[in-house]
Amino acid sequence: MTDRPCIVAIGAHAADMEFSAGATLIRHVRAGWDAHLVHLTLGEKGHATLCVGEYGAQKREEALAAAEVIGAQAHFLDCKDGELDADEETAREIARILRVLRPSVIITHWSRSIHRDHEAAHELTRRAVFLAAIRHFDLDGLPATRCPRAYYADNWEDTEGFRPYVYVDVSAEMDAWAEVFRCFAIGRGEGRYPYWDWYQARTRLHGIGLRVAHAQAFAIDEKDIFVTRETL
Repeated sequence: MTDRPCIVAIGAHAADMEFSAGATLIRHVRAGWDAHLVHLTLGEKGHATLCVGEYGAQKREEALAAAEVIGAQAHFLDCKDGELDADEETAREIARILRVLRPSVIITHWSRSIHRDHEAAHELTRRAVFLAAIRHFDLDGLPATRCPRAYYADNWEDTEGFRPYVYVDVSAEMDAWAEVFRCFAIGRGEGRYPYWDWYQARTRLHGIGLRVAHAQAFAIDEKDIFVTRETL
């Protein structure tokens, strides 16, 4: 632990947060923050020809390379791709990480998605934030941490009901963010979906609204009344 402010991004699969929030993480690191990526699964079942073990190993190495580019630390849970449940054991595991890292800001998936793992990641993160903040929950004797601000990333699979609330000018981070994409085979265009095209286009559209070159957008849950309208 350091005295620097901390931002934590929690993704259902390796590459989820790098693609949807990577430029924002880079901006925070450049501003002196500690950044961490928590991967609940590797996304190991997402390859058309490689077996689960091979692709999982590949995704782990890709995630580590991407974290190095961002300047972040990667953390890996042992949940299975496509089988992520919002269970108490996993929520407690995430809560332990939060008590150790004590972040000021958390980024994760929006609540509604075409991918069930993403919805589970959202539910797990919210439960983990609650557990980490209440001292009466014993998590290996770790001291409770205050509730961090929670923001939800703009993801191509999580668009239902997503309403941007905070925009982050990432114009200066685009080259580094493109390098993060290139760490992943799917980010280099080796899959069935043009990830870079979608995310780069989204940041350009958001940037036009802000009169900057590129911006990433984040939603909030309106129930989180402790969140005020401010920049991330």
